[in-house]
Amino acid sequence: MKFLLKSSISALYHTKWKDCISRLSVSTWSPLATAFNTRPGRKLNFGAAISNTGLFNLPELRSHEGFYELQNRAIQDSERLIAESQDPKRSRKMVAIFDELSDTLCKVADLAEFIRIADPRPDYAQAAEDACVSISGIVEKLNTDRNLYSALRNTVDNSDKFSTTLVDNHVSRLFLFDFEQCGIHLPEAQRQRVVHLNDTILQLGQRFMSGAVTPRIVSKSVIPESIREYFTVEGEHIVVSGVFGDSPNPLAREAAYKVFFCPDQQQEIIISELLRLRYELAKRAASRLMGTGL
Repeated sequence: MKFLLKSSISALYHTKWKDCISRLSVSTWSPLATAFNTRPGRKLNFGAAISNTGLFNLPELRSHEGFYELQNRAIQDSERLIAESQDPKRSRKMVAIFDELSDTLCKVADLAEFIRIADPRPDYAQAAEDACVSISGIVEKLNTDRNLYSALRNTVDNSDKFSTTLVDNHVSRLFLFDFEQCGIHLPEAQRQRVVHLNDTILQLGQRFMSGAVTPRIVSKSVIPESIREYFTVEGEHIVVSGVFGDSPNPLAREAAYKVFFCPDQQQEIIISELLRLRYELAKRAASRLMGTGL
């Protein structure tokens, strides 16, 4: 990667933030907007949920290390299911194997993605992100696995040796479509490039989303003294952790909004690279579709 992904929390130029909030104006909400945008009083207590049964009643998630256990188990189960799909003596429909394979990976990835975004504890968020990236990388590799694709394609083209329903056949074709979207028909070098593009796009997307909610740190002098009490002060700096949508002070909301959404060069670097890679992926997909007459 040609650029360095640095933390969004860094020393910021005093004049930049001055410019962002130099023209603060007071705005108020209607009663409806206030009710809609005010946070509910009841908050999720992740700690209480974990202490006895584990997060979401999963005993593995009594601690953040449980994500690594869930991840490893999903990988082991997926390897078993892949082997089953290649076994000529398999004892069930191919689509059932693929459905279980998809569920095995996605139920861990989806849970991890939610915790990565929603859980305020760094250890849980980091473990969830690691699990999400690992599982998603496996999914991208499986989507370009020719042996796996051929096993499914054979049952779609020549019928499965087990009886299937119209729903089974439709789901099988959807799985095939996922394969083809990932460049399964491309020559080896081009297919590996598609795998790399998908993996990099996934990671950049996660980094961008993480950066979008990262608190901004500005010099204390940037924020008017009359509203500093509404912010977290750390030494000579003020931490702006969001848009303060439920703050009773309209000037504080205005300042928080303008600081939090001020241009971020690092985010612009990430989104520019993300767009460039997605454009390359789209061009490859267009060439593939034109080549197959679709």
